Amino acid sequence: MGNKQSIKLLETYPDPNDFVGNNEHAIYVSGLISEKAAFHLSQRILPPNTPQILKLMEQYKIEWLNINEYPAQLRNIFAPPIILYYRGDVAHLKAERTLAVVGTRKPGAYGKEMCKKLLAPLCRQKVNIISGLALGIDTIAHKTALKEGSTSIAVLACGLENIYPSQNTELAKSITEHGVLISEYEPGTKPDKWNFPARNRIISALADLVFIVEAPINSGAMLTAKNALQQNRDLCALPGNINSINSEGPNYLIKNGAALVSNSEDLQFLLGLSPEHAKQMEVSIILNADEQKLYDLLVNSHQSLSFDEILLQSGFSIGRLSTMLTNLELKGIIAKEEGGIFFVV
Repeated sequence: MGNKQSIKLLETYPDPNDFVGNNEHAIYVSGLISEKAAFHLSQRILPPNTPQILKLMEQYKIEWLNINEYPAQLRNIFAPPIILYYRGDVAHLKAERTLAVVGTRKPGAYGKEMCKKLLAPLCRQKVNIISGLALGIDTIAHKTALKEGSTSIAVLACGLENIYPSQNTELAKSITEHGVLISEYEPGTKPDKWNFPARNRIISALADLVFIVEAPINSGAMLTAKNALQQNRDLCALPGNINSINSEGPNYLIKNGAALVSNSEDLQFLLGLSPEHAKQMEVSIILNADEQKLYDLLVNSHQSLSFDEILLQSGFSIGRLSTMLTNLELKGIIAKEEGGIFFVV
């Protein structure tokens, strides 16, 4: 049976233990199922890969929830999963505050730095971060959550024994210890390309707020944003350089009503949290006069600047400016985007 038919069946008869193998049950004369489905259910005919599934579940400590057991915000979406497999502590699915963070697999320096900077204060307030374990923004979001002492949920597009991408195997292990891995796909399922768009609806459904960091206009992250709107979830995005392909998605969303995020306080406000008392950076202690002037120039510009733009506005020589920009990068105060664009972190 397909997903839609299975859900309709379970709405009428919630517990399969009542009717599977029970020929006298009313389901077999209800007209809800086909003759073929009725035969399989009445005879308890299991799928041929059932032994493999059970073996993998035992080996990798994979548990499962049925549609009546997992959180209501996931049940009440279009095409909810019938079964949700998990590794880790399933209690994190009911965290008080959950922020979904998604974006491109190939973020620039701006996206990387802003993702870490904006999420860190929230994670210190124990906001649960949910993402898809993909390379790029997903990975940064998960790692920031764990580094700052929070928890994380990773939604996979394959069986939970098969961590994809393999580069994130250790990260997935950490998430099982400080969060939970989940998937609607049974153990043994490969990460087929059509699974990824489908899993995005789960990421948005479990979140209180969906944050798009960097994403091309035709990306999986934008599908997650679309799901968020369909599921009546709040949506926000990080604005970016209009010449960057990674900024196309977030800028489009902001233009069409998504909340603009320019600092952590914006995210905290959208989540109903009180702002964290930020630790003020004593830049005067660590910067000399020329470095302070350069830092102030970048801060007051309220945007990223190219080397030539900084050169014209600062009045420094090319050699002197190159040295100071390198020093500020090494001190972690500024970062350089692809194409030689500098911004304050």
